[in-house]
Amino acid sequence: MYGYRYEAPKEFSGTNLCYRFSYTKGDVAEGFKKSDYVFEHTFTFPRVQHYSMEPHVTVAHFDRDKLTLWAATQEPFALREHLAEIFDLPLNRVRVIVPYVGGGYGGKLAVKIEPIVAALSWKTHRPVKVTLSAEESFKTVTRHPARFRIKTGVSHYGRLIARECEIHMDTGAYADAGPRVTQKAGYRAPGPYRIPNLKTNAYTVYTNTVPAGAFRGFGTLQVTWAYESQMDIIAKKLGMDALQFRLKNLLKKGEEYTPGDTPVDCDLKEGLRRVARAIGWKEKREKRHRGKGLSCCLKDGGGTYKVSSATVKMSSDGSVVLLTGTVELGQGSCTALSQVVAEELGLALERVTVAQLDTDVTPYDSATNASSSMVVMGLCVQRAAKDVKRQLFREAAKTLKSSSNRLTLKNRKIYSPGGRFISLADLMSQHFGAKGGEIIGQGTYQDKKSKRAVLGSPTTFWETSWGGAEVEVDPDTGEVKLLKYISIADVGKAIHPAQCKGQDEGAVMFAIGHTLLEEMIYKDGQLLNPNLIDYRLPTLRHLPNEFHTILIENHNGPGPFGSKGMGEGGLLPVAPAIGNALDNAVGVRVYDLPLTPEKVWRALKERMKAEE
Repeated sequence: MYGYRYEAPKEFSGTNLCYRFSYTKGDVAEGFKKSDYVFEHTFTFPRVQHYSMEPHVTVAHFDRDKLTLWAATQEPFALREHLAEIFDLPLNRVRVIVPYVGGGYGGKLAVKIEPIVAALSWKTHRPVKVTLSAEESFKTVTRHPARFRIKTGVSHYGRLIARECEIHMDTGAYADAGPRVTQKAGYRAPGPYRIPNLKTNAYTVYTNTVPAGAFRGFGTLQVTWAYESQMDIIAKKLGMDALQFRLKNLLKKGEEYTPGDTPVDCDLKEGLRRVARAIGWKEKREKRHRGKGLSCCLKDGGGTYKVSSATVKMSSDGSVVLLTGTVELGQGSCTALSQVVAEELGLALERVTVAQLDTDVTPYDSATNASSSMVVMGLCVQRAAKDVKRQLFREAAKTLKSSSNRLTLKNRKIYSPGGRFISLADLMSQHFGAKGGEIIGQGTYQDKKSKRAVLGSPTTFWETSWGGAEVEVDPDTGEVKLLKYISIADVGKAIHPAQCKGQDEGAVMFAIGHTLLEEMIYKDGQLLNPNLIDYRLPTLRHLPNEFHTILIENHNGPGPFGSKGMGEGGLLPVAPAIGNALDNAVGVRVYDLPLTPEKVWRALKERMKAEE
């Protein structure tokens, strides 16, 4: 038995509720009755800023009746549609060009300052550029601060039986992506565990603060902080090892997450065992005030309702231009997607270039988000390259007197089984009857819709991550020092291993921020710390002394060559792993992020007072 429900804003007239997502599975009330123990806790997650290296910046030029924008955006085609509607223009009169973008993390999705810049150009009849300062960027969009009440029933033997969750996501003064973030948070509340009875109510709430929207992790970090922290609390109360307690309850590979969704596509237990070995889980504690913590997290990856396409153009000399709507944000998509083309067409990587993203010429793509580029756009690119190869082989088969399915392509030559070959230059000349011309391949992707899937379409792939942390706590100041961190990610196939590890390492550093340092503080609706003096970001000194990233490659992903998306998963385990290590080190549990020295110091003092 399961069910889900969405409620629209009109149902909350006269309140500050924006949206509610409800999900049930099994019979929660009966599950709690059958539980030997029931645990209930409340956790909070702070409002934090994306703080990309490049702030929001846009150049707009209204020339006669056409609008051209150069924008730092993750969603150029959606931006084009919004601008066309605002200025009452057909889509072909709005052009969005996207140069390299200095980071986005979700903060450059949807519409931000672009309509204002366009309106200024329209009124002045001149090109206009607007670049926000760091302080101004704080007032664009943030991560959703959240309150998560979680109630879990377990058996005497440590089996999870029931869970009830109540989640409040603060979306600020405007909805932005709040409803979708809330939906995702509610859907991910059970985590990677087998829980037969589940009930979740997740609410989007309006407040008089800066809007919250899409942010790397998209609602998952708020819930993983809660459920992975509570897993350790329960294990401790039951007198069980936290590792064994998790292993007892993890979903198996191929097991259903929810009815209608994609089964789990990775070995959760093996990943957890690997991170435990790497962090030295069974080793004795070397010093007082040191502790270790584990975390295992699962996120549906790839987004929903994705529609994407790519074009591969091969010139007469065998060089290739790739046209793709994926925005290069620093994640290395241009390199990785070029590798896919080069591999399919048997070319050296330097023979492939990626054209600048321009909505006038680039094929459509929904957005660069949800760790989707390698799978969704990667499949488009691979299919476009295969289309080029199919056309080449069809023409070469005539000359080489061979079936096209027996031909191979390597080093700009097409070979038949007998050793005969023709160069691409000769083939193109033969095909076009003159020097020049190009072969054009197309590739497309569209998500499958499903009425049974809670999110509207089945999960494209599962982004799975494991974290292990070792910390040292100063009992006099409450400072938490991260000594060692192990991050493990299931990537299916690492197309560019160095980039994959770089993404994962960057994700961990990103998460150290909201775990130990970052929080936007409001008073009477006014932000008190909109600058880098008062708003603390992680720096090199916050890096763990020992830091290892491990990639699991099972070649079973839906993307090119068995790849999966990655880049968000690395954030998920960090906060709970460090919070669990803190408890393991000094025996105190802090429920509200960030784990500042003051909060830890106060928790230590309260424990000492209780022990007197």
